[in-house]
Amino acid sequence: MNRKLYNKIYRRISEIPLIDIHTHLNPRRLRAENLSEIILYHYIATELATSGMPREILDISDPDERVRRSIPFLSRIRNTSTFWALEKIVTMLFGFLEDIREENFNRLKERFLDFEKKFDGVSFLRERVRIKKSFLTLQFTNLDSSFDSLFTGSLRLEKISKDFSPDSLNRLEELSYIEINDAESLREALNWVFEKFKSKISSVAISLNPSEIIVIPNKAILDSALMELRSNHPLTDEEKNHLLSFSVREFLNLIKDSDIVFQLMLGVERPVIGASPPDYAIVLNDPKQLLSLCPVFHEYRDVKFDVISASKIQTHELNVIAKNYSNVFVSGFWWYSYYPSIINEKTIERLQMLPMNKWCAFFSDAYVPEWCFGKSELVRHQLSVTLSDLVDQEYLTIDIAIEIAKKILYENPIEIYSLKVS
Repeated sequence: MNRKLYNKIYRRISEIPLIDIHTHLNPRRLRAENLSEIILYHYIATELATSGMPREILDISDPDERVRRSIPFLSRIRNTSTFWALEKIVTMLFGFLEDIREENFNRLKERFLDFEKKFDGVSFLRERVRIKKSFLTLQFTNLDSSFDSLFTGSLRLEKISKDFSPDSLNRLEELSYIEINDAESLREALNWVFEKFKSKISSVAISLNPSEIIVIPNKAILDSALMELRSNHPLTDEEKNHLLSFSVREFLNLIKDSDIVFQLMLGVERPVIGASPPDYAIVLNDPKQLLSLCPVFHEYRDVKFDVISASKIQTHELNVIAKNYSNVFVSGFWWYSYYPSIINEKTIERLQMLPMNKWCAFFSDAYVPEWCFGKSELVRHQLSVTLSDLVDQEYLTIDIAIEIAKKILYENPIEIYSLKVS
């Protein structure tokens, strides 16, 4: 790496604002309540569990004791990029410059508490992380959600589609005052949900398992599935798929005349028996799924689709799809692809294949603002490495590299999602 060139590009990239298009932040509690929410962030928890840490430690109710018991295993993951991001949080935010050990836990906790005393989540995201807009994950039950202008909503569809259950059906009926017993009444209830949320959201989103495909729903199968749910009976895979397809298509019809984007999250199978907690998920691909989505992209060509994948293998296929469909975009580095080598590979391929306005480079997937910082540091650093290498190899000039960085970190998500930022 050309260190001088890297430093020059990194300084410029550090000044570029960010749009965070996928988080799990709680707008009513924009802070980590305890060190466990920092040290045992779910990416870290998975690494610790698979390194041999007893899984029971993650179930300890006292957060301090949970962290204390996990500390001896942290040395096993010092090589991972998630740990690199954790170190950035601990050193740059908390000012804790020691290795994390059992004997200095109390000092680490003191530094954490000192930091949190003066912590304001909105100001921190705006000023320290330089985020101009952040997406909050909303469920259909979050009717009373209100939040600062820094935020916009992303309505998740799983509980009213692929994960429809008797409980979610009952809750939807209670909230909407609509008795749902057939396709038409379900359509009416989904429209009610959309009307309640359309002014608060910039996207609707769903994570699909690899075997889940969008079909043309059959009314008889759908009506039967709803009656089974009302009777508290389990659904067949076919019934689940038709419920999924119906709900997805209904929302696509509802958003097609708006600026709301449809986020698709792919490449992860969950839950998987025996996989590490807390997510119990692995990367998996089914080529049929992407092929089945192409007719949907064409049918709903007035809708913008932003496709996010945790799978390295899907990268090329999705880039080719984005190259062929003007309404399909690709974004970020999610979950099992949030690693420097994969970020580097994805960035290079997207830059070589796609117009620079066809993708976004950042989202944090964070549950607390402190991890928005850690994730942003990782992306800024790796993007600077990748772009400086491309400049050094004479594929790009410095000016074009910076123009690209502004596009993929800030300008593209504003344009794709029709965002208003201040």
